Amino acid sequence: MMQMLQSAEPLAHPPLRNALVIARLKQFTKQMFPFAVPVASAVRHQFSKRKIQRLLRERSEISVEVGAGDKRGQGEWITVDLGRNCDIRWDLRRGLPFPDRTLQKIYSSHFFEHLSFSEAQTFLEECQRALIPGGKFLICVPNARIYIEAYVSGRSLDEGTYFQFAPAYNHTTRMDYVNYMAYMGGHHKYMFDEENLLHILRAKGFRNCRLRPFDPALDRRERDFESFYAEAEK
Repeated sequence: MMQMLQSAEPLAHPPLRNALVIARLKQFTKQMFPFAVPVASAVRHQFSKRKIQRLLRERSEISVEVGAGDKRGQGEWITVDLGRNCDIRWDLRRGLPFPDRTLQKIYSSHFFEHLSFSEAQTFLEECQRALIPGGKFLICVPNARIYIEAYVSGRSLDEGTYFQFAPAYNHTTRMDYVNYMAYMGGHHKYMFDEENLLHILRAKGFRNCRLRPFDPALDRRERDFESFYAEAEK
């Protein structure tokens, strides 16, 4: 197993590097212990559900960061993802593990571009279900407009800044600016700009959909150069 991990190509982008390592570990486990994975998954989800019930008893307000990666929440935020250090370890493909109308806020940073359009539609319905009336949905996504406008105008983008996930950038022509953002080496499934993100939120029934500024208490400074931000209410 160590040999398999050591042979992996070095990555410049920590969250995607972690995702690839986890994926390879899962693949190895499935091959070596095919019956262990579903059992471990079921146990983990039951443990997470019990933890959520405890949180609901202990807190009057719950705010959740989805697709948070491998980190603990800070302040009012609870993180949900498959990372071992998340507050709630949960496969978000199964929806949100919270009862109806229990969340004050849901925050997502660089998660929705990893969902197809139909997957995002389903997940937004889950967010609507879990938010309280008037609850806030906050989102940050990469701005595909930057890469597309550079392609159309012939403008060069700094490779060290705009193509940090090295395995996804093919270094051919400016068309790979678009390929990088559109596919991210198989990790991306959808592209956003300000117009279509707000349209998607409104179409799913969110109110007061609007762009918002960078929030240093919430958003990641190191991703600000390629990101834009929005918020809406249930």
